[in-house]
Amino acid sequence: MTNQGGAGAAAPASGSYYAAHRKIYPREVNGRFQRLRWIALWLLLGLYYLLPWIDLHGRQSVLFDLRARQFYVFDLVLWPQDFIFLTWLLVIAALSLFFFTALAGRIWCGYACPQTVWTDLFILVERWIEGDRNARVRLWNQKWDFRKARLRIIKWTVWLLIGLATGGGDFVETVAEGF
Repeated sequence: MTNQGGAGAAAPASGSYYAAHRKIYPREVNGRFQRLRWIALWLLLGLYYLLPWIDLHGRQSVLFDLRARQFYVFDLVLWPQDFIFLTWLLVIAALSLFFFTALAGRIWCGYACPQTVWTDLFILVERWIEGDRNARVRLWNQKWDFRKARLRIIKWTVWLLIGLATGGGDFVETVAEGF
C-alpha cells in the first residue's frame, strides 16, 4: 500500500515530497537594463545613507526622534497630535504603491524594492570577495580549508557591517540601553 498525499498522489520512495535545498549561484548580467538597475541601486542607497547627514536648520533633514516624539521630514515637523495626518500620508503611500505595482510591477520589484536593492548589494559583495559564478561554485564544492574559511568570514563580516550600517546598530544600542 502506498502513502497517500493530500491530493491522492503516491509518496516517492524516499518518503518526502520536497527536494533537497540546492544553492543558487547568480551569474553576472550586462546590458542596458542592468545598468539602469545599478544606477537605481546606488541612487537609492545613496539617499538612504546620506539623507540623514544633510543638515537642515541645525538638525538632520530626516529624523524620527522617538524619545522627543517628533518626526522631522525636511521642513515638516510632526508631533503626536499630527499622527492622523501621518496616517493618511501612509495610507496614500500604500495605495500609491499598490496602484503603481499593478501598473508597473516589474519596475518596482526589479529596480526600486528595498529587498531587491539590498539583495543586489549582498550579491555584489559576494562577487567581489569570492569571485564570479564559477569561482563561487568551486568554492562551495571544495572541502573546508583556510582559504575557504577566510573568504567566508570576510564575506559574512562585510554583510554584518552592511546590516549594522543599515540600522542594526540602532537596534543593538536600543537593546543594550534596556538592560
